[in-house]
Amino acid sequence: MSELDVAKLISVEQACALIDAAPASPRVARVPLADAAGRVLAEDVLCDRDYPPFDKSLMDGYAVRSADVRAGVVLRIAGEIAAGQRPTRRLQAGQAIAIMTGAPLPPNADAVVPVELAQRNGTSITVRDAVTTGQYVMRRGGDRAAGTRVLSRGTVIGATQLAVLATVGVCRPPVFARPTVKLLATGDEIVSVRSRPGPYKIRNANSVMLAGLLRSLGCDLIGEVVVPDDRKRLRSALSRAAVADLVVVTGGMSMGQYDFVPGLLVELGFDLKITKLRIKPGKPFVFGLRTDGKVAIGLPGNPVSAYVCALRLAGRLIRRMQGLPPEPTWITAPLAEPLPANGPREFYQPAVWDGTSVRPLKWKGSADVFTLSVADALIVRPENDAPRDKGAAVQLLEIPPC
Repeated sequence: MSELDVAKLISVEQACALIDAAPASPRVARVPLADAAGRVLAEDVLCDRDYPPFDKSLMDGYAVRSADVRAGVVLRIAGEIAAGQRPTRRLQAGQAIAIMTGAPLPPNADAVVPVELAQRNGTSITVRDAVTTGQYVMRRGGDRAAGTRVLSRGTVIGATQLAVLATVGVCRPPVFARPTVKLLATGDEIVSVRSRPGPYKIRNANSVMLAGLLRSLGCDLIGEVVVPDDRKRLRSALSRAAVADLVVVTGGMSMGQYDFVPGLLVELGFDLKITKLRIKPGKPFVFGLRTDGKVAIGLPGNPVSAYVCALRLAGRLIRRMQGLPPEPTWITAPLAEPLPANGPREFYQPAVWDGTSVRPLKWKGSADVFTLSVADALIVRPENDAPRDKGAAVQLLEIPPC
């Protein structure tokens, strides 16, 4: 590719700006708590009451009045309180009440003596040391006060966030709806993964790969279709696919005789903001918008190219469609071995990241899904990057698990 041809392509930075400028108004839905893991909160969540809702013992021991306690003092045991029980007795001078971890303090008590620091003698205890006010006590509202924000809009719900939602009684949290996606793969050479391919055919690995990636990014896949290189049938399939929020097509993007997708998207009302990128692998990439809010993304037919563009660019849009910041989390890591100079396109190289250094993998181009399958990151290098020595810092884009 000549320097003039490369200059006509859109940079990845420009493509990100165009994607970020596209309208993205996430819908809000309420889902059962059991289905909320991995979803993105659409509203702040507030405490429904003080936590704890009472002065709480932090230890198994004895509730006391700190003013009564000195080293060697003997206190009479006046009762017992377990977690979940309501105190029925007010603590009097010279008394102690046995108390369990998590139980509410009785009225007039202001400290707890742990069982380890008291000697029980039938109906009384001997305390070894003095105590201070508030010792081993969590005051009412000490964790969070009523009305306090405990989870923020935009939080991805994980196991610990589920615990917070359950604690404050949110049974159907408000989340951003997952964008719906229809996935199309084009090409006369593609056959089902269940088929024994002929000598000039290939199994439909792209759809399986992209379906897994799109789900991991938070999409609801509402259908996968394989369409041959037939203009009429492809137009019909694209038209039907536009019921989804996002139409993703792989193959048919370049300049060949059977690369119909960009032209058909224009016929179907999509304004193509991007058609070619300065990225390797993955130059043929299409991003189109329609006035009804539908979005079309066209990915290259080669699997590594399709994956890189989907992760880097489609992922950016999908994050915005779920109320998340568009930019992925980047990692900076030292190279485990040197790299030669880069070409004029932003370069994404499969690599293995062990938490200490990153090792670039030797690969055989944009169709080499075998090497991609053992990578857990992509080394991202800017256009015309100089040679990098062993130990030089590079940026990584993590490959998410499905």
